[in-house]
Amino acid sequence: MKNATEFAKKFKKFMRSLPTVTSEPSEHGVIGEVIYAHLLWNATAKQATQAYKKLLAAAVDLNDLRVNHLYETVDLIGSNYPQAHERAKRLKTVLNAIYRREHGVHIPSLEGVGKREVREYFETLDGICPFVCHRVIAICYDVAAIPVDDRTLAVMVASDLIHESASVSDTAAWLSRQIKADEVREVHFSLHAWVETQPTPKPPKIAARKTIKKSSAKKSAPHKAKKKTAAKKVAPKKVAKKTTKKKVSKKKVLKKKTAKKKAAKKSPSKKKPATKTLTKKKAAKKKGSKKK
Repeated sequence: MKNATEFAKKFKKFMRSLPTVTSEPSEHGVIGEVIYAHLLWNATAKQATQAYKKLLAAAVDLNDLRVNHLYETVDLIGSNYPQAHERAKRLKTVLNAIYRREHGVHIPSLEGVGKREVREYFETLDGICPFVCHRVIAICYDVAAIPVDDRTLAVMVASDLIHESASVSDTAAWLSRQIKADEVREVHFSLHAWVETQPTPKPPKIAARKTIKKSSAKKSAPHKAKKKTAAKKVAPKKVAKKTTKKKVSKKKVLKKKTAKKKAAKKSPSKKKPATKTLTKKKAAKKKGSKKK
């Protein structure tokens, strides 16, 4: 993360002002924490608590929540719940992933294993988000992981506690280095309670991109004008070609006329032999008449 050392000093001072909040573990063990963490992701504690009670009241056991259709889970928590459909889909996917590994809705395979194996187990579950993963392993297995969701990230950026270019995963990794392992749960509860008291920041307006598009459009306009003027310049050349064609056709017509005139002048010369033969015949007749 950019300017990590400067933000580390700010965050240490900020931690002293955080409220002290405690939370009791779920009665339904790890699976109960998995369900509640899905409801708390990008939501308030009040919303998550109410939705959690509704889900448990409508189910015979926790396996029913795995088998439920998505629309049934959405109807139970309410369609107005933040990201209701995505939340229900993720919860169902994670519970099914646990069921395929454990052949039941419980996790006995992680008893007595190391923290690295615990982290790897939850991080590789299908459909799980970093917030749910970190909350469950921090509360149930004492792994040094800080849950950070989109809402926490936005509030911390608005409060100038982290850099604006930081992502959820970057912030979670950075916070885990700033907080001691035995203080992770307390800081998470206090941080989430503080986030709920802060106004949700609005997403930044994308005004710069629009201006860039407009300016690019204005720049492209002169090029189009140049192309049009170039097209207009080409047009007279085509007309000139046509006029030359007309001139050539006129020359051909003139040549034909002159050829006809020459033919007309030559035609009398052909008739001359005919007059000579007539005069010869008349002379012969006169000679014959004289002999008689």
